[in-house]
Amino acid sequence: MGIKLVVTDIDGTLIDSSEKIPPQLAATVKKCRENGIRFAVSTGRTKELAEPIIKELGITDPCVIANGACIVQENQYLAAHDFSVLPILRYIGQADRDGLTVTLTDEKGERAIRETDYVRYHQSIGNRFKEPIDLDGTDWYKARFQKVMFMDENKTGKIHNYQKEMENFKELYWVTTYSDAAVELGPKGCNKATGVKELAGLLGVSMDEIMACGDFSNDLEMIRVAGVGVAVNNANDELKEAADYVAKGSFAYGVMEAIETYCF
Repeated sequence: MGIKLVVTDIDGTLIDSSEKIPPQLAATVKKCRENGIRFAVSTGRTKELAEPIIKELGITDPCVIANGACIVQENQYLAAHDFSVLPILRYIGQADRDGLTVTLTDEKGERAIRETDYVRYHQSIGNRFKEPIDLDGTDWYKARFQKVMFMDENKTGKIHNYQKEMENFKELYWVTTYSDAAVELGPKGCNKATGVKELAGLLGVSMDEIMACGDFSNDLEMIRVAGVGVAVNNANDELKEAADYVAKGSFAYGVMEAIETYCF
């Protein structure tokens, strides 16, 4: 049975820290479409942060965002899962006092508790944190979120305490990370794998017909459930050990290599 859907992570898989996309990648996406193969991203990014990449690559199929919490296509949510942050509210307040960046994503987009250097940078390029969230003025009993992120952009080491503390809440949330400077929480029972399964159901594709590409631990479940799990060459060891195929190329070049190997 051939591959009918290619799903890939964005950060560390399609792009490096420069966020530049090789021009050949858009051509590969187009080639997939011309051969009846769908192409989607499955990312920890929020909708507004994933959209520029989706548009630049000419992706028209639904995509998984917020680590599996939502499926979006153009400006529509096809699926969305959310949660309360009441059990971790004191950690959110403490992280803010510790100088970490704390962001929460809801139907209004990704919002930050305060303007840190990380927040100001992304505001300056115009694609995130358009509206703040008031720590004292929010009705936390009613508020629902799709994702929470604690970020230590200055790598002070403070994030490690929060990574450890959040492990105690795995009965309530899906806890993951995409770097040594962050920890993220999503709805319990949601991760990139469940998002891809939900996407497969919407598209009428079996899991055996999916190739999934990633680079870090939050991609682990996704590459395990896919018919072909791919680790790009710059992936961490945990992902490489779980992958069906470890690309010789890094980042987008590894994804394109895997597509040429399995799809055409």
